Amino acid sequence: MPYDAGMLAAVCREVRNSAGARCEKIYASGREEITILLRGFGETKRLYINVGASTPRMCFIKSAAENPETPPSFCMLLRKHLSGALLTGCRQFGAERAAALMFETRDEMGFPCEKSLIVEIMNKYSNLILCHKDGKIIGASRVVDFTTSRMRQVLPGMIYELPPAQNKTDITALTKDELYRMAAAADDMPADKFFIKSYTGISPLISREAALFASGRSTDAPVSECSGDRLWQALSALQTLLSDGEPCRPTVVYDESGKPLEFSCFDILEYGNAPKKHFDTPSLAVEEFFAERGRIERVASRGHDIGRALSSAKRRLQRKISILEEELLRTKDGEHYKRMGDIISSNLYMLKRGMTEAELIDYYDENLPTVKVTLDGRMSPTENAQHFYKLYAKCKRSSVVTAEQLELAKSELAYIETVEDALDRASGETEISEIRHELTLSGYLKSKGSDKHGGKRQKISPYLTYMTSGGYSVLCGKNNLQNDELTKSASGGDIWFHVKGSAGSHTIMLCDAGDEPPAEDYTEAAMIAAYNSSLRGGSSVPVDYTRVKNVKKPSGSHPGFVIYHTNFTAYVTPDGERVNSMLVKK
Repeated sequence: MPYDAGMLAAVCREVRNSAGARCEKIYASGREEITILLRGFGETKRLYINVGASTPRMCFIKSAAENPETPPSFCMLLRKHLSGALLTGCRQFGAERAAALMFETRDEMGFPCEKSLIVEIMNKYSNLILCHKDGKIIGASRVVDFTTSRMRQVLPGMIYELPPAQNKTDITALTKDELYRMAAAADDMPADKFFIKSYTGISPLISREAALFASGRSTDAPVSECSGDRLWQALSALQTLLSDGEPCRPTVVYDESGKPLEFSCFDILEYGNAPKKHFDTPSLAVEEFFAERGRIERVASRGHDIGRALSSAKRRLQRKISILEEELLRTKDGEHYKRMGDIISSNLYMLKRGMTEAELIDYYDENLPTVKVTLDGRMSPTENAQHFYKLYAKCKRSSVVTAEQLELAKSELAYIETVEDALDRASGETEISEIRHELTLSGYLKSKGSDKHGGKRQKISPYLTYMTSGGYSVLCGKNNLQNDELTKSASGGDIWFHVKGSAGSHTIMLCDAGDEPPAEDYTEAAMIAAYNSSLRGGSSVPVDYTRVKNVKKPSGSHPGFVIYHTNFTAYVTPDGERVNSMLVKK
């Protein structure tokens, strides 16, 4: 896990710089996530703490997380004890991934008292524990009783204890001589394994970076090939950080697609020339790294039923399309049946009842070849010809019906893909709720609550709003309900954009009557449409654009479906950084 003791130490230093700020509000965006609003020294900061099993972390964040209507009980407990409290400090427990936030507040009788909020960042064992000054536990986000662990219990009324120590050396107390002794005993063990197995507070990434620095050639070089002085230099840098020494250099490294790959409180050298970015504070690096991962995690947890329904519908439609395509292929035999009927009709004088096959002349071919025809001996020659004509008529009727059904199935599959795209780009509970409402109205999810029997009209959340370099406002729908509403409410002279032949958002550039925006604004609007689509990671993405008056919605069509004929096509490469810079923050 990349959030190691070094990163926690760096964040704790940030928190200590905010000592003296007052706890204004406490929010909970989930059962295992809280945001503490700290106000002081003329500024407001949001301290975000996540103790979920997959992405536990603590850092300051710039944007507020979306909150549920009913906060969890632990959030209510924190509001009771810490609302209005003064943050006095932040202390890390040695080289452990655990820290305590200290607050000055008042008890139920109004007397001054001290309380601490302990943050344990330990994967599936992560926890958030509120304690009195003497260590007595008031409450925890995850209660641990005797049935869960025999080593340590976390229950109200008990005295808080650190998790059981691992069989590792505390790096903060390590000496140079002790390091040399341990390295000599390790011998041919890979250096990265040596670091992570021997010392507390070191993540796999830091151990590989230290091995690369100490050996000068690779991350898995044996300890015997590492310089003793460089081994000590690598570990002493982490010691300095943990003991509140020199500032760190927060770094995020990215893969080829621009997705965050790793982050650290130090510079990352393992990935060579891979793109990376340095940040002024560790919180900015952590927020950058977890922004996309956290969004995916929230969508996966809150939209699980939606994803399951969409996957089921998609598999069903793909099977149906495959069957219909095979059936449509078989209907092409109709012309063969008609030809056989014609050949039999033109050779009736050569046939008689009881024959099962015959060599007949094909009068419809100028070369007059003979064709072997299979017959039903129970039928007369005329009845055999009529039988082939009936098969021809059946294929002809079936081809029309099958083609219609195939078109409907493909249209439905395209609609499902648009909903999947909207779900992939959803960033909060409101957007997921809109998608759930849409699927309920479409019959893919069962009705419940206000959605029953059509339900109340879902209030549409605000569109994404961008501003081009030329000063034109660009509105972008976040799902099919918004797409319908956006295109329906736009003026006929506004300009409509959409990726060609793929799932994506309806994008509208607002224009005055008769106005013709500059080419640069067209390009930026097309880039916004491409970025808010299933092709956001592509290059030279085709984007159709036309005036809104040319866009029509067929009666009875799926949400978000429109038709248009008069259009132009632009080819753009979505630049996420440029598009996000045009986003109007609300």
